[in-house]
Amino acid sequence: MRKRSKKSARASAHVVDAWWLRGKIFLSGYSVRAPGVDKMLLTSSGFWSYLHVMQAVTKIWVAVAATFVLAGCREDAPGSTAGALPPVSALPAAVSAAPPPSASAKASSTLPKKKRPKTREAPNPMKMTAYRKHLAEGRRLASKSTFPEAIKEFEKALEAVPGDAPALLDLGWAAFKAGELDRAKKSTEEALARTTSPKLKGMAHYNLGRIAEEKKDDKTAVEQYRISLELRPNETVEKRLAEVAKRSGSAVAVKTAVEPLPCQTPAKTVADVCACMTKPQADDTAPRTCESLKDVKVERDDLAFIEVATTLMETYTYAVARNEQGFVPVAKVGWAYNPGAFGIYEEFTLEPIVEKSAGKTKVLWIEGTRNRHDSDMGIDEYEEETSKLVTLCVPPAGETKTWKCPLHLTTSMSYVRDRMGIEGFTPDDVTRGLMTKGLPVKSSWSLDVKLLDGKVEVTVASGKPPADVQALAKTHSL
Repeated sequence: MRKRSKKSARASAHVVDAWWLRGKIFLSGYSVRAPGVDKMLLTSSGFWSYLHVMQAVTKIWVAVAATFVLAGCREDAPGSTAGALPPVSALPAAVSAAPPPSASAKASSTLPKKKRPKTREAPNPMKMTAYRKHLAEGRRLASKSTFPEAIKEFEKALEAVPGDAPALLDLGWAAFKAGELDRAKKSTEEALARTTSPKLKGMAHYNLGRIAEEKKDDKTAVEQYRISLELRPNETVEKRLAEVAKRSGSAVAVKTAVEPLPCQTPAKTVADVCACMTKPQADDTAPRTCESLKDVKVERDDLAFIEVATTLMETYTYAVARNEQGFVPVAKVGWAYNPGAFGIYEEFTLEPIVEKSAGKTKVLWIEGTRNRHDSDMGIDEYEEETSKLVTLCVPPAGETKTWKCPLHLTTSMSYVRDRMGIEGFTPDDVTRGLMTKGLPVKSSWSLDVKLLDGKVEVTVASGKPPADVQALAKTHSL
């Protein structure tokens, strides 16, 4: 398949997010399938002919739907006690070009990528008209502190556009002000899961903090306010965080403990490890799944990789190795979150595993790529992020009878947030206030990982990584 520019691939991704394709399209090496066109899509020329036709159809539909683009929401209706909050701060500015591919990436090709799940379907114009009517009326009623009536209007707006994050936030806040705390929490958490906007996420975490305070759960409130501040620094939230932290004696910054690996009882086979991984958990709503990744190129019989899917729409990739007593997971090497809707798509792909030397120490270099695409049609924005993840594992040797994987880190990241460019997009005042200022926002950084004699040296190669990544820029023992 011929190579495509990032601009072209991004535009095609937005076409998918524009809901017109009932099948599944995957660009830049992704698979393509739609009813009745399988034979045509077997050839690259057939694929591009199909895509051009569908793009032409899309322009017509988008022109109709764009005049009814989703509206945003604000955190507090006029008269609420939280006060108006300023616009979201811009994300870090671009610091460098995307880092060059690693040597292992150049020497190998990635594995076949999975089919993209169906994204959110846009409602028809009549539903959008109803959505805007009820959303505006709900906000008007909320501004007069008639919250029970406002709740009914927000519910009607969500009947027209199910899962709309701004409407869910409005509903959650109205429910909070009406004293319906459980309902407020549920609606706000759903809004948080269905948006990619830093501003909306910051609002949602702040609102969850307020709800937690009402429930006398100051510890949770502190954590929610802390996350809200990370997404958008704000004086109102800072003061509230300081007050609650002082009252409860909570520390503002809490380091989370390293999550232990599951299924550490040695198993006879990799299939037995999978059986352990799929045991039902208390919060499961459906069976978990686990499969062995047989396509991953590994030049050893004591190392394998499995992919475990949970009911929370998360997929984890584990390295499973055989020690003296059997197989156990030795490292979580990648993950992805795919709700199958709302414009969100993530994937993690592994490169062929490479055996290297750190002096006399053998090291398995496990490298993968994590791609994330997210779009918010309601505010005409999308974001894309590509990260390289590296895990270093040392196999048994000499008197050492067990595997160990002493280092896992993200070695590079490139990020962009920009306008989708929906034709005819005309935001109202509320929606305009939710839109990210200063787009496009771009950033990138990379690390250099060098194997030495029995140790590994990590340095910052370009850009400015986040603090937790910068803390790994040192020499590590293998």
